[in-house]
This record gives sequence, structure tokens and C-alpha cells, in this order.
Amino acid sequence: MAIVVNFCVSLLLTLLAVTYAHADMGLAPLRQVLSVEQPRGTFTVSNASEHIMDGRVSWVDLSATDIGYAPATPDARSHLSAAPYLMVSPAQFRLKPGERMQVEVWIKDGVEIPKGERRSHLLIETDASRTPIRKASNSGLQVDVGLGISAPVILRNGDDAKAKITETRLLRDDQGLLMLETTIAPRGNISSYGRMVVNFTPENAPTRELGRRENVAGFLDAPERIITIPFGFVALNAGELELRFEGSDEFEGVLFDRRLFDVAPPD
Repeated sequence: MAIVVNFCVSLLLTLLAVTYAHADMGLAPLRQVLSVEQPRGTFTVSNASEHIMDGRVSWVDLSATDIGYAPATPDARSHLSAAPYLMVSPAQFRLKPGERMQVEVWIKDGVEIPKGERRSHLLIETDASRTPIRKASNSGLQVDVGLGISAPVILRNGDDAKAKITETRLLRDDQGLLMLETTIAPRGNISSYGRMVVNFTPENAPTRELGRRENVAGFLDAPERIITIPFGFVALNAGELELRFEGSDEFEGVLFDRRLFDVAPPD
């Protein structure tokens, strides 16, 4: 006789430091920026599972933190939320296995966009769907899981994006491997967006890239953003470490900040 366990898990994945695409459901791109010049945007939702996916589309307001997001308070929503200025369609959908669809977002007709920047997150939620996770002869265990993924939609009326690299240090993970932890502090009247790149030039040797972190956003509602980049080895020789916060997407080609550090020989 099969044992069936039913429960529903709600995953608000944007509480993580990076936007996440669940194995059964995909949402792309990672973000959308809307403005007077670009009043519409499109997301693609895909169903990579083996079952029919019934979903809902809505808005959620999240405040940026130093490592990700947290639910926005009522006070924060009053000056942060972009949802009152936006429309989205469709509000509900059904996707068969392997299908994909588009979700459109746009600025409401006739609204006046506030100066600076506002942000809400497009939230895609699906109903719980029974999925087998273990089978053994004539018995099995099944689980009902509801999924949720989201991506920021930024409403922008400004063009002054700046960021500074502040505290930076070399640390070790639980396995004793080196990693770099750094902090960016946003400036200006709109958020920065790009990649953090670490280059190293050993003495009397060519420069090489040690690591990078994509999808780094410096949102104005968080005083700082902590970025960690693992290196995967235990020591560095003497040389020069370069840390770069480079723009991507609409900021491609912009260098927000750059720092150089001398690395002493290992003991």
C-alpha cells in the first residue's frame, strides 16, 4: 500500500541573494527596467516538469538587504513599490509539460513616473502538484510542492547610477579554501547593476581571473551589499589583486569602481 504525504511548500526565492530558476519552472530574464523610453517588458515562463502547471502572476514588494531581500514593511512600500504604476498580463496561466509563455509588464497609461527609482518583484506562483520522489516495488512516497519564483521590475526616472567598493578582505571557507568578501555601497539616484570580477597578477607572471560574480545589484534601499567570491584554492603567491565592479545590461561598458591590493607572499 502506498504511503502518500501531502504538504505545500511556498518558496519565495528572491529572498536569496541571487535570482533562482527552479528545476521545474524557469523565469527569464533576471530583471526588467521600465522607463518613459522603454515602457514595456516581457518575461518568459517555462515548464520543464512532467506535469501540467497552473500558475498565478502577482506583485510582491521586497526590501533589499546586505545579502538579498526581505519582505518590505508598510512604510518601506510607500516609497519603494513600483506596483501602483504598473500593469501585468496574464494574471493566471496553465502550461503543459515543455511549454513556455510570455508575461508582459508595462507602465500604466497616463501615470507620472516619480523621480529616481521604484521596484516591485514579479511573482510567479504555481499550485501544488503531486510529484513522486521515491518508489520502491508497490509502495511509494509522494509530495505536493507549490513553487514560487520572482524577478525585480524596476521603474526608473533618472540616470545617475554610482557605486563604491568599500570593505574587502580575504577569508577561508569551511574547507580552508580562499574566498574574497567585499562590499559595494550604492550612490546616485538609481541602482547600479553588473558583475564583480577579481583579477590577480603574480610577480613576474601574466594576469589571470580568479573569479567573478554576476547579477550584482546595488539597490538604493540597502546601504551596502555583501558579495562573496570563492577561489577554490588554499594560497596566493605574492602579487597584485584587482577588484572591479563592472556594469552589465544597460550599464555594459561602465566601470563603477576598481580597487588594487598588494598580496604578500604566503608564510
